[in-house]
Amino acid sequence: MDLRGIGTRNKTMIQANYFDGKSATRHIVTLSVNGDRARIEGDGIARDEPLASLRVSEPMGGAPRLITFTDGAICEVSDHAGLSALLAQTGYQEKAVVRWQQNGLWVIGSLVFSIAFIWAGYRYGLPVFADVIAQQLPEKSIAKLGEHVLEALDESVFKPSELPAERQKQLIDGFEKLAPPNGKKVSHTIHFRKSPEIGANAFALPSGDIVMTDELVALAKDDREVHAVLAHELGHLEKRHSLRQLLQGTIVGLVVSWYLGDVSSILASAPAAILQARYSRDFEREADVFGASMLKSNNISPGYLANMLERLEKAHGRESAADNDGGNDYFATHPGTSERVRVLREQ
Repeated sequence: MDLRGIGTRNKTMIQANYFDGKSATRHIVTLSVNGDRARIEGDGIARDEPLASLRVSEPMGGAPRLITFTDGAICEVSDHAGLSALLAQTGYQEKAVVRWQQNGLWVIGSLVFSIAFIWAGYRYGLPVFADVIAQQLPEKSIAKLGEHVLEALDESVFKPSELPAERQKQLIDGFEKLAPPNGKKVSHTIHFRKSPEIGANAFALPSGDIVMTDELVALAKDDREVHAVLAHELGHLEKRHSLRQLLQGTIVGLVVSWYLGDVSSILASAPAAILQARYSRDFEREADVFGASMLKSNNISPGYLANMLERLEKAHGRESAADNDGGNDYFATHPGTSERVRVLREQ
């Protein structure tokens, strides 16, 4: 800011450090204002400059404020109160934003607003943005992502399925005979894997791959229970839930990685993100509705999905504790089991 058009006849003086811009030598001086001119005196320095030619830096916490001359010389003022008083006597007024920054209530209010804005963007804006991107991504890119994720999981937590090939084919063929709701086909591929680490589980990859563990098949008492879980996972695929969930985490990760300068870690973290993703209640509700609709359209009771949910809950030892340790089991990613079971049994 400059002091153009400001003047006074007050003789108040404040102490400052003066640097001529040609050397690092510091000169202790006094600064005063007379009329429309500023006077610098002391330690072999005597300058009389028009106020309109000077620029004064805005306050930055406790850092000294700088008065800059046209020839590059600088006056460093640590006496903020004294400088503010001197400026006030000239008729000068700080910019509105500076006055706000010095107002504690405004600062607190701005902080609260910023936090609320960021939270609202994360809670509401990010899911919408991720949904738009999910609908626009090329199928080849999604397939490549799914291939990468499945390969990484096969190298880390999965082992080859021990289910006989005939049994796998029986389960897949039985599911493929079921008509999708509204006659809308959802592209998918079913894979079986063994994983003592994950246990009884099933989840859908963004690419359309549905992975089901041997442990989940062993838990089912009826093939229709296996088909019910597959129908639920197909619902996640139809709504692109896993892709949207992954994109939300990736967008946040990209921002953090861009800030930290390491974007390469995003793709590497995708497999873990898939395993640890926690679907929202809305996502689970949508997948349950799709699964139940698919079962009913094929004269199968949604109660088979409810049975499986209850059995999975018992197998993992709890419903609520899954939220306490962040484990990678079925219920860590599927909240509100009792409510979901109730709704399914009422259909």
